[in-house]
Amino acid sequence: MAFSSTTDSRTHALGDLLLVTGTWNADSVDTGTIVTGLSNILAADVIGDTEDNTGGGVDGAFAIVTTAAPGSITIDCVSGNTGRWWALGKR
Repeated sequence: MAFSSTTDSRTHALGDLLLVTGTWNADSVDTGTIVTGLSNILAADVIGDTEDNTGGGVDGAFAIVTTAAPGSITIDCVSGNTGRWWALGKR
């Protein structure tokens, strides 16, 4: 399978900033990238819908924003997790 994501059709404007939200699904993979449509991300987070408590220290989902891909979020999670994401940044 593969990583997939959606972007909600309604973004929220806060002055010259946009708040973009959506969903993600890590079907049989443990990483994936979301292109937010923003030129610069100031803050981002992911909220997992699934809870995989193995006790191995690898549970949960993490949002990674790198300078190599501005406007993109990399999700690092347990395979099979799903959830929602948000990003705040400049258009």
